[in-house]
Amino acid sequence: MESKSPTPTLPHRERGPTPTLPKMEGSPTPTLPKMEGVVLYLRDLGSRLNLLAPPSPWGRDGVGLPSLLGRAGVGLIICLILCGCVAEYNPNGIDEVGGILVVGGIITDDVTTITLSRSMNLTDEADTYDVNNAKVYVECDDGTQWHADGDFTYNGQYTIITGQLDMTRRYQLKIEIEEPDFSSDDCYTNPDGKIICPIKTYEYCSDFSYPIQTPEIDSVFWIKRSRGQPIMIHVATHSPENEVLYYRWSYKEDWEINSEFFLEDYPYHCWNMANSRDLLLGSAEKTDLGMLTKKIVEIDPSDRKLSVLYRIDVKQNAISKRAYNYFANTKKNIQQTSSIFAPIPSELRGNITCTTDPEKPVIGYVDVSTTTKERLYISRMDVYEKPYTDCKLLTKSDLCEMLGIPPGLCPQYEVPDRYVIVNFYYANVDCVDCTRHGTTQKPDDWPNSY
Repeated sequence: MESKSPTPTLPHRERGPTPTLPKMEGSPTPTLPKMEGVVLYLRDLGSRLNLLAPPSPWGRDGVGLPSLLGRAGVGLIICLILCGCVAEYNPNGIDEVGGILVVGGIITDDVTTITLSRSMNLTDEADTYDVNNAKVYVECDDGTQWHADGDFTYNGQYTIITGQLDMTRRYQLKIEIEEPDFSSDDCYTNPDGKIICPIKTYEYCSDFSYPIQTPEIDSVFWIKRSRGQPIMIHVATHSPENEVLYYRWSYKEDWEINSEFFLEDYPYHCWNMANSRDLLLGSAEKTDLGMLTKKIVEIDPSDRKLSVLYRIDVKQNAISKRAYNYFANTKKNIQQTSSIFAPIPSELRGNITCTTDPEKPVIGYVDVSTTTKERLYISRMDVYEKPYTDCKLLTKSDLCEMLGIPPGLCPQYEVPDRYVIVNFYYANVDCVDCTRHGTTQKPDDWPNSY
């Protein structure tokens, strides 16, 4: 069975304020290596290109450089991956690739969202950390600039509204970040043993590119083959003259959640949301008439997000062959190494350069294209299969038995706060308070009115 729905306009949602992060003191650092032969830990690519590299004490505002701890070996990793050799190795420079700037996003006539982060080290808990202290803007080859509003920067995300793109003009992304200049003669060591250096502004930019006109989305539809089978959401598109052969998709999900039991003092209607995180690519290079269908989401039929009403907004961007190869190589590295280690091929250098210091490594690819959109709703009546839950109405004796309270002690037993009274019965608060699974903030244009 399959279904598709009409597409209302997706409204713009304001971002919340961003806490100001303090600048961090620098740390001793060796010279960062070139990208050739660097071994990085790649994982979690989606809206941002997350790229892990060996350890670095960079500050949380994107300031600092790596320290040289020498606990594992780049040479050993390369040997294990490429040769299968096993030998002891005393490494040097495992930390030399920490703190690399990672850039993600597409310049578009829709809302342009650029994400900035820095790669972390193998011994660090996080994959990357956000960079929120940058100046980010799009520049046209005629000198026109569109700047991100720094007041609404959070999670390393910068939003830029460029409006309609001129297909006869070229565009590029520019980034300015203040970082310690470890090459300065004015660096010194403070009493805590940290290297303190003057702050210098480093500039990064993508290559100038002409916009690519993205074809319309033909449809977004779902398929569920039988009971117990997942719901698979697909996107279909085509380019009749084969003018566009390479695509990238992203999406935003919204869904409604209701409490299992209604209790007046607790919210009953809630909503939740999620953004795509996978790297969704497609090529129509070997298809007739440029026709392409791609599965972008798979949902278990008992997933709570299908329990009332589910909505997905899909965005489609045409990308260049060079961009497609870049992202495809990145994805292939992750899949082949099971998100462990992968040598970085030269293709993964992308199209972003540090113009202040061309030898400074930076990861990412920023293309330029228009955006097309499609929206799909799925009702619970079409797909949802309610799973077994612990949401039951219990008498006090039933509750005591479930909690292992002896019958003789049950009358005096003080019921824990996690249970509430519903019509003279007891129920877990998770079953009556929908905010345990979402928020009471209803998405824009949500069709159910309460």
